[in-house]
Amino acid sequence: MSSKNTSIAILGAGISGLAVAYYLIKSGLEVTVYEKENSAGGVIRTHRDSNWLVEDGPNTMLVGEQQIWDLIDDLNLTNNVIRPGNEAKKRFIARDGKLCAAPTSITDFFKTDLLSTSAKFRLLKEPFIPASKKKDESIAGFIRRRLGNEPLEYAVNPFVSGIYAGDPGELSVKHTFTSLFEMEQTHGSITKGFFKRDKNSKTRRALISFDEGLQSLPNALQSELSDAVRFNSTIEQISGDAVGWSVQLKSGEVKNHNTLISTIPAHQLPAIWSDAKSNQSIQQLSNIVYAPMSVLALGFRRNQITHPLDGFGMLIPEVEPFSLLGCLFSSSLFPKRAPDGHVLLTCFLGGARHRALAAIPTQDLTAETLPQLDQLLDVEGQPTFIHHRYWPKAIPQYAVGYDRFLETMKQIEDDNPGLYLAGNYRGGVSVPDCILNGFEMAEKVTQYL
Repeated sequence: MSSKNTSIAILGAGISGLAVAYYLIKSGLEVTVYEKENSAGGVIRTHRDSNWLVEDGPNTMLVGEQQIWDLIDDLNLTNNVIRPGNEAKKRFIARDGKLCAAPTSITDFFKTDLLSTSAKFRLLKEPFIPASKKKDESIAGFIRRRLGNEPLEYAVNPFVSGIYAGDPGELSVKHTFTSLFEMEQTHGSITKGFFKRDKNSKTRRALISFDEGLQSLPNALQSELSDAVRFNSTIEQISGDAVGWSVQLKSGEVKNHNTLISTIPAHQLPAIWSDAKSNQSIQQLSNIVYAPMSVLALGFRRNQITHPLDGFGMLIPEVEPFSLLGCLFSSSLFPKRAPDGHVLLTCFLGGARHRALAAIPTQDLTAETLPQLDQLLDVEGQPTFIHHRYWPKAIPQYAVGYDRFLETMKQIEDDNPGLYLAGNYRGGVSVPDCILNGFEMAEKVTQYL
C-alpha cells in the first residue's frame, strides 16, 4: 500500500497523537488527527494569567534521549528551553511534621534525618539479598524486601505519589520502576546493577521546560501539522471492515481511512467502539484504573512565607498526617512564573491516596491546603492568586498484573489489522515516554503500510 492511496486517522491530539502524526507526515503519509477540544496537548496545559504562569498538568520533562533533543531542535524550540537552577537539586520530604532535605550524596545520606541509623545500616544488606523469581511484584513489596520499610515509607512512597499519584502497594515495579526490576533480574541486586549500568552514554540528560511552559511543545507540533489536526471533532463511533476504518463524528460527518491509530485514553475507547468483533476485549480496557488529581496553584507575596523555598519542592509520605501529596516551588524552579515580589506554589491533591479529595470545589480545596502549607512552610495569610485544575482521570495506574491489559491490547491489534493503540496507558506515563512510544508506533505503521 503506497502513501498515495493511504489515509491514516489518529484519534486524539495529546502528545502521543501529535508525536505519531508528526513522524508519519515526515514520512510522507496522509494523516488526519481528530481532537474533541479546541487545542492540542491533552493534559499538557499551560495557563497564563498576567504575570502568573501555571502548569495544569506536567511541570517538567526529563530528557535523556537524542530523539527528544532532535525533536526540540527540529521544532525550533532549542532557544526556548529552560532548566532549573542549582538550588532546585534540593528536594524536601516531610518527616515528623517537618521538612527534611533528601540526600543528594553519600555524605548527605549518612547525615540525613530522613532515615534512622538502623534503616541506613539495613541498606547495606541489599547486595546480599537474593533476587526474587516473581514475574511481577508491587513496588512496596519489592522495596520492602530489598531496602526495608523506612526507605519505602519516606523515599519511595512519596516519590510514587509525585510521579504516578499512585499507591506503591498496588503498582507494579516491573512496569513503573522498570530499571530497578531489571537490575535485580540481571545482576541480582540494585546496588550491583547501579555500579554495572552503562555510564558511557554521551546523550545529555536534563530536566527541562520552556520559557512559556510545557505547552510550547504540543503547540509547536500542532503548528507543524497545520490542517492535519481537526479541532472540535468529537468522535461518535468507529468501525472497521476488510477495506479500512470508518470514523463517525458527532456532527454526523463520516470519514473513511485505511488505518486507525487511537491515542485517546483507554477508558474512552469502549464507548465509541461499534463492532461486535473484539468487543469483549475492548470493554476490558475500561477496567484500567486511573488516579484523579487536583492541581492547585497558589500565589503569595514573598514576605508571606518564611521558608526560603530553596529547592524543587516537597513530597509528603503517606504515613505523615497530611492530605497534601506534594508541592512544587514553581517560582524557584523557573524564572518568570510569578510577578516580582511574589512566589508560586503548585500543590497536588487526590491521587490513589485521597480519591474523593481531588473532586472538591476550589474554595474547599484551598481551605484544606493552607493549614498544611502553614505548618510545613510557615505561610501567613491568604493567597493573592488561585488557579485550580481538576483531572477526574489523570494518570493510568500500572497495577500488579498489568500484563493482562498489554496482552489484551496486542490481541485487539492482531484481530484488527490496521488498528493501533497508543497512549500513556502503554509504555510509560511521562511526556518523553509518550513521544518515544509514539515514534515507535508510527514506525510500526509505516512498516505495515
